[in-house]
Formats: sequence, structure tokens, C-alpha cells
Amino acid sequence: MNVLFLLGVATLVGFAGGRLFEKLRIPQVVGFIVVGVVLGDFLTGVLKNDLLTSLSPLTELALGFIGFMVGGELKASVFKKYGIQFIVILLFEGLMATVVVGVAVTLLTGKAYLGILFGALASATAPAATVAVLWEYRAKGPLTTAIFTIVALDDGLALVLYGFAIAFAEMLLGGEPFSLNLILQGPLREIFGSILLGGGLGWIGSYLLRIIINTEDILTFLVALIMSISGLASMLGLSLILANMSLGVALANLLPEHKQKGFDFVRSFTPPIYIMFFVFVGARLQLGMLPKMGLVGLVYIAGRTVGKIVGVRMGAMVSHAHENVKRYLGWALLSQAGVAVGLSLDIYHRLSGYGPAGFEAGYMILNVIAATTFVVEIIGPPGVRYAITKAGEIPKGPKEGA
Repeated sequence: MNVLFLLGVATLVGFAGGRLFEKLRIPQVVGFIVVGVVLGDFLTGVLKNDLLTSLSPLTELALGFIGFMVGGELKASVFKKYGIQFIVILLFEGLMATVVVGVAVTLLTGKAYLGILFGALASATAPAATVAVLWEYRAKGPLTTAIFTIVALDDGLALVLYGFAIAFAEMLLGGEPFSLNLILQGPLREIFGSILLGGGLGWIGSYLLRIIINTEDILTFLVALIMSISGLASMLGLSLILANMSLGVALANLLPEHKQKGFDFVRSFTPPIYIMFFVFVGARLQLGMLPKMGLVGLVYIAGRTVGKIVGVRMGAMVSHAHENVKRYLGWALLSQAGVAVGLSLDIYHRLSGYGPAGFEAGYMILNVIAATTFVVEIIGPPGVRYAITKAGEIPKGPKEGA
């Protein structure tokens, strides 16, 4: 079947599904994902896996736009006011999720290497589905600012924790000796390389944008820059979402205020791309993996949820954060997708070389993360809506485009 026709159908049905869920007072992004599940290989087979693989550049572009827009929210003034506070909360929520899941899985399975690996994966938060809800409801306030910042930093923490976890797991399985240098080398290269790529090109772009006046030219320049950074990040083995986030941070802080309308231009350009992206996310979710989730999967979801919520409350108390941040931020950090799934695949490949025990561990982690991703991607966006509603950060009146 014609690819453009399928993309058109996916976008139209996704749009309709989003509006339907909106009428049910559920975030539109859940509707997009559910439509993707229905159109995916497991149910109707309209969007087959080989088609989704061939369209991965479109998915990467969408992640680039999301990273860019999240970066645009991270102003220097925010870090001056809340920087230490957010770092404290980040460490508490990330490490608490890691510890709770790690201990629970170890006690359940009797295998410390499984607990260590599941714990590290639990720290990651999916920015795409989380910030999509914030944009949909035009949320503003201390909690919204905290959500943008924490989800921007969470994956960096997850990469560092994963570096330690996989090294310990390999050591416990009888593999390589412990080496701090090797543990940190990969994650730090990815994190700082991505920041350098996006921040460096953002610095150059900020000067060029000062002399571009026409609206169409600004949009063209920014889209080309996001596409170029996304491509370079993929080629260099860097994080394209972190690289584009760094681009957004650079432009948000280096450009004069009146020159920052480029973020509005990009936002107006991207809705169809976002709908396709989340439909594709739904189509990729492994619904058939749900029966394989088992008790370990349930413990993982419960432990991660408790760890995030309790960790946020502890970090917020220590750093004297706003009351709404303390009460509700944890509920907004439940989504998990790309980074955790990617790392689980890396675990599978790396542990498969450590005999039957390693292969079994890698296979279990891959299946459990695939299954739990389906669950948390469905419950995560309503969690964000609950948080910003309870915090009173949804403006009254009709939403844009409603």
C-alpha cells in the first residue's frame, strides 16, 4: 500500500482519536498512542514493523523537535533561581526509583544483577509523552517549570546509572573486572558530546538568526538546523534528543527576547509530525508481551512509581521546593519509553555472551521493559494531567486550537 496514503490515514485517525480522548478528559497523546496500537502489527497490521523501521528518520525528526522545544523552556533565569533545587530533586527521584526497584527485584528473583539492571532502567523518564501533555493544556507555573527541567535531565542521569549497573552485572556474571574509567567513558561521551554538538551549533545559529528577519526564513533555518543536528547525532552515536535540547537551550539564552519567536514558528509547524510520532509509538508497543510481564513487571511498575513519588517528596523537602512540586511532581514522571527500551536492547546483546544465565537475564529484561513500556506510556500522560490539574496550572478558558 502507498506509504503517503498510510501516513495520511495514520495522521487523520490519530487526530480523531486524540479529539475523542480529549472529550473524555484524557490527554490527546493517549488517544494517539491507542490509535497506533490498533493500527500496529499485533491488531490490524496497517502499520507493519518493517514500514515503521523505514520511517525511523521521521521518528528521529519528531524527537529532535521535542528536544528543541523542551530546551527552549530552560532559561538561565530558571537555573539561577531553581538550579540547586532541581538537581537535588533529580538525584533523589532518580536514585530512589533505582533503589526501590533494585531491592524489590533482587528480593523477588534472588539475583542481584537483575535488581541492579532493572533499578538503573527505572530512573529514566520519557520526555515526549510528558511534555506533550504540558503543551496540550498550555500549563504554566512552578510545577510545570520543574517538570520541563527534570525530564530534560533525567535521561542523562539514567545513562550514568546504567554505566555503573551494566559493569556490576557483568562482574557478577563472571565477566570483566570493575573499571570506573570504562563505566563512565560511554555515558559521559554521549552526554557531553550531545551537549557540545547542540550547544555549539546553537551558538553559531544564534548569530545567524540575528540577521534573518522573514518568518518563513526563520522557520526554514531552524528546521534545517534541527534536521542536521538529529542526523549528526545519529551518525556519531550521540543522543539526538539531548543534542536538540542543547540547541534549544542555547538559542533561548543567547538570542534577544524579540528574536525568540522562532520557537513559536516551530511549534505551529509540528502538530502533524507529533501525531504521526505518537501513533508510531503506539504501533511499536509490544501488546503481545503483556502476558510475559509477570510478577517482575508488576513489581517494576509499582516500585518505579513509589520510588519516583517518594523520591520527589524527599528531594523537595530537602531543597525547600514549592509545595505543588513536592506533592505532584512525582505523578508527572511516570512515562518511560525510548531510553529504557534502547538500554534494555543493549543489555540483551551484552549479556547474551555470558552463558545461559546471561542470556536468560537479557531476554527477561528485554521482554519486561517492552511490556511495562506499554503500561506506563498509557498511564503516564494522565498522571501529568492529574499533577498540573491539582496544582492549578491549567489556564482557564478554551485551549488553543480547540
